[in-house]
Amino acid sequence: MILESIFKGEKALILESEVLKVVVLPDIGGKIASIYHKGKDFELLFQNKEKIYRRPELYAAFENYDASGFDDAFPTIDACRVMYDGKKVLYPDHGEVWTSSFNYKIEDNRAYLWFKSAILPYEYKKVLELDGDRLLLKYEIINTGKDAFPCIWAMHCLINCHEDMELIFPEGTSEVINVHESSRLGEVNKVHSYPVTKDLDGRDYRLDRVLGREANHSEKYYVNGKVREGRCGAYYPHKDITYSVKFDKEKLPYIGFWVTEGGFRGDYNCALEPTNGFYDSIDITAKNGKVYSLDPGKELKFDIEINLK
Repeated sequence: MILESIFKGEKALILESEVLKVVVLPDIGGKIASIYHKGKDFELLFQNKEKIYRRPELYAAFENYDASGFDDAFPTIDACRVMYDGKKVLYPDHGEVWTSSFNYKIEDNRAYLWFKSAILPYEYKKVLELDGDRLLLKYEIINTGKDAFPCIWAMHCLINCHEDMELIFPEGTSEVINVHESSRLGEVNKVHSYPVTKDLDGRDYRLDRVLGREANHSEKYYVNGKVREGRCGAYYPHKDITYSVKFDKEKLPYIGFWVTEGGFRGDYNCALEPTNGFYDSIDITAKNGKVYSLDPGKELKFDIEINLK
């Protein structure tokens, strides 16, 4: 069942099954604002702390807005300038999608959302469908121009932290690489063993757990190299509930992890971020030889499945 409603002052699409209730905001970047498990009374996604959403303009700073829920980061995470068609194009902070307003239609118990870019010649489409305890997402990004352009897509899905939660990285993960200077993990590009490493004081530091909110800390790191399995997630023992993400590891071969344990605006959330670029900006992905380019007339298509049970 899909209904049109209002959520925190914004037009919302409410997808509901016997297990889950999902809220999508077409005018706020097609954001998934809530994934709620009805039987276990569990909200997966970090919530907007304000009573209403403020609509961002193109090129707005992500940190000045709600920084909540599941946004699609495309065509970059960090702002950067890219040469396209003989001129420099500014890729916005956290991409263009989160500031965009989507067209939508409801058909065959699916929500279809789409918009056309204001900065590059591409069309962006996604389809959402609920099936019991699974949220199915289909993405299609089409280059309608005459030249290729480099791009990053990342799953910027902020989930609630809890001190007992257990992070689930792809099977075979043995190393991570730090990408933000950290008081615990040290300098950028420092490689650490997973799931346990040593912090700068030589103490064991678990990378498959989170600290408490009072830690006033944040981290950003990536699995070092391509993932061996297209699956990640988290287990919440206090609710006996598992969040699982399935993705195509050929289309999204890298995975980043962001956590704020009170260190960013006092927020307490984290995100496992399957992505096609390593890492964060076009400049860095190009330097690393890990940049994806979408050719003219071609499309980037992939599916993501979120399971909550």
